[in-house]
Order: sequence, then structure tokens, then C-alpha cells
Amino acid sequence: MKMTVKEYIDAHRQEIIDDLFMLMKIDSAFSEEGRDEAHPFGKGSAEALAAGSGLLRGYGFEVKNYDNYVITADLGEGDRELDILAHLDVVPGGEGWTVTEPFKPVMTDDGVIFGRGSADDKGPAIAAIYAMRAIKELGIPLRRNVRLILGGCEELGLGDLDYYFEREPHARYSFSPDADYPLINAERGISGTEIIKQFSSAEADASPVRSIHAGLRRNMVPFSAAAVIDARRAGIPAASIAGKAAKITSERGAGLNVKTDGEIITIDVRGVGGHASQPENSLNSLTILMEIISALGLDDSVSSFIRNLSALYPFGVYHGEAAGIDMEDEISGRITSSFNVTDYDAKNGSYTAVIDSRVPAMANDDNFMGPLRSRILAAGADDVKISLNPCHYVPKDSEFVQKLLMSYKKVTGDNDAQPFAIGGGTYVHNIDNGVAFGCAMPGVDNRMHGPDEFMMLDVLFKSIEIFADAIISICG
Repeated sequence: MKMTVKEYIDAHRQEIIDDLFMLMKIDSAFSEEGRDEAHPFGKGSAEALAAGSGLLRGYGFEVKNYDNYVITADLGEGDRELDILAHLDVVPGGEGWTVTEPFKPVMTDDGVIFGRGSADDKGPAIAAIYAMRAIKELGIPLRRNVRLILGGCEELGLGDLDYYFEREPHARYSFSPDADYPLINAERGISGTEIIKQFSSAEADASPVRSIHAGLRRNMVPFSAAAVIDARRAGIPAASIAGKAAKITSERGAGLNVKTDGEIITIDVRGVGGHASQPENSLNSLTILMEIISALGLDDSVSSFIRNLSALYPFGVYHGEAAGIDMEDEISGRITSSFNVTDYDAKNGSYTAVIDSRVPAMANDDNFMGPLRSRILAAGADDVKISLNPCHYVPKDSEFVQKLLMSYKKVTGDNDAQPFAIGGGTYVHNIDNGVAFGCAMPGVDNRMHGPDEFMMLDVLFKSIEIFADAIISICG
């Protein structure tokens, strides 16, 4: 009797785990170190693509490497019907991990795998690899072609896919296991806002605020945010500044590290990092730090500017209400807007900050970019640069969406599953007939982009089964 896909998965459990751990040990975040023509996104990204190539070749697939931007592997005959897009790069490891270090994967006794990339997106990539491997080794015929595309720079601008699709056409359909089940057919637009302010040397020298540093990437809610303050310039005892910081962080449920060196005090706020598309699931350390500085009542130019920005982006406000950009539509849902990165140094007076917004289909220059730019300029910024990648949508009653949902329902038994909209931008955001399909189960926060990112082993195995069924349904 022929083995089923589920039986195949059961027979390869340890191999699946070992392959995932091998990929997760690679720090494949974008890096300028070692970046050159042969390593367009740094050595870590190229190393992960090489490791993925090794796996696929070992399982009998012919692999094509597109100059370390993406790698591909094909299965089936005839025209290309389906692209599956996953990525092997990750966001930086970051701080705040408690179970393990970011690139030292571990699995608990109850089958939870912790480590950077477990859920975003190396775990899902392994699920796609094994779905294709199972179909291949079980001899299940496909009349049409499915191509697995594994990229090296999803987390920083999609330059990998831009390069690939300049050279290759799209398949008729595409899905990416880069988000949630049951299926995401609508993604809010993705907007980045850069704030620029240059203080004069006199303004910078007069300010008690000597530096502020927070955030690693625009699409990550910052775990930590630190400011150095000169208590002498502030005219406030260092102990009083520390006391105010302790009171506010305690009220906000955040952690605090304070160091004093004479009249110089360093305030380091520790919140909860996470994905910028779901700021409500994080504890934004930067907005707490801005609140602390604002509460000191300082009237110098730097402190006043920070206070103005804090009023536009106060702690615990996730939808741009104070910035005048709160909006919602039926297709793509409600906006989220998160103040995630700030760098200021009194030595050169340069202040930059970055906001990440996920906007509904209705967003445009009149109701979003224009009002946001005006309010930030009114707060005292010298310049505001706003980019907008529009909303993405595939009709939920399309044949493609319904086939994917059927595979999900068949494996999980969730017969009430329906597609939905998110704020996160997935790998198919710019692809017609592209949807996000897995791998986080409904109601589960896998802590993508935050500390203690995890993937449940049973979900990984179910995903292999779901993807295999979907490939057979679409290409068989």
C-alpha cells in the first residue's frame, strides 16, 4: 500500500527538525559586512541560500541560483502554474530573548522550537521544501509546474524578488507561507515616514538631552530605547530624573536600567519588541522614553521637539489618532502606525526618526500622507519623507483562494475558515493573484520580529501536509 503524505511526514520527523535547525543557526539578517557583487545582502544571507540549495539538491531537485538574490527549484510538468515564495533572510536577532539566544535554536519537551527564523520564515520554507519532496518521492504526478522561490532579502525591501522578476515571469498563481492561516487575501499598504531635524550647535549644546538611540529596523517595534541626559544642564538632580523614569516605566509595565556618572544619567527603557504591523502586541520602549523626557518639563529646543513628537505618537496609541491619520475600510481594515526608530547625538545635532504605518486601501495623499507630513512639520521637523506601497487584494471567492482554503480545511478540520486582511506586508504584496497562506495558526502570536520567536512542531508538520495537498490540487 502506497504511503500517504502524512505517513511520509511521520517517517521524516527528525530529518525535518534537523534541516530547520541547520538553517536557523545561520544569522542571515541583511549586513553591510561582506556585502559585494557576489553577496548582495551580506554573507549571512548568501550562506543561508547556499544551505537551502544544498538541501534541495540533496533531495534530487535541480536548483538555480540567481546571483545570491534568490534560489529556485521546480517540480512537475508543463507550464508553471504555481509559485511558492518563502525567504531565508531574517530580521536581526535583537535583545530580550529568555529561552535561548537568537541563532541557537532549541526545542522544548512539548514540541516548541525557539529561535530567530523559526516562524519567519525558515520554518515555513522547510514546510514548502518537504511538501515538494514528499510529492516527488511518493511519485505523485503533477501535470503542471510548481516552483519554490527562496529569497535572501524579504525583510529589507524585497530587492531579491525585484531582481528575480526582472528575469523571470510570474506563475499564474502565487502563495507565500509568510504570515497566518487560514489565508490572507488583503494586505494593508506599507508606509515609511522618515523625520529629519538638524539642530544648531548652540541648540544642541544647550540641551540636557545628549543622545537618544532606539530601534533596529522600521518594521520592528523597539525592545529597548536609551537616552543620555545631563542633569546639570537640566537643573534637575539626577536622582529626581531617575525617580520620574522609574515611575513612568512602572506605570507602563516596562523595565528600566539607570546608570549615573556624576551629573550624567543614562536611561535605558526595556519594553517588548515585535512586528510593526501589530504594535498592540508589543510594548514600545521608544514612546515610553519620549514620555519620560517630555515629563521632565525642559524647554530647550531638543526637548521641546521630542515633546511635540511624543504628543503625536503617545504610548499605547496604535492607529495614528493623535497624528490625524486614523482610518478604516471594509476591505483592508484599520490603520496601524508605530514610532519605531530614533537616532540623535548632540555632537552633531542630527536627529532622525522613522515611523512604520500599515494603511488601508483608502489611504492617499489627501487623507494620510498630507496630514501626517503637515503635523510632523508643525511639530518642528525640517523635512518629512513618506513612501507608500499600496494595498494588495485578491477576491476571496476566486478559484485559487477557495482551493487553498479547502486544503487547509481538509488537514485542520476547521470548516469555518475564512480569508482575512492584515497589516503586515507579505512576500506576495506586489504580485497579482498572490496570497499569504500560513504558517501561524489563528490566535497564535509567534513573536515574529521579537524575542523568543517560535514555531510549534505540530503546526510545522501540518503545514507540510497542507502545502502538499494544495500543490496537488492546483498542479495535479
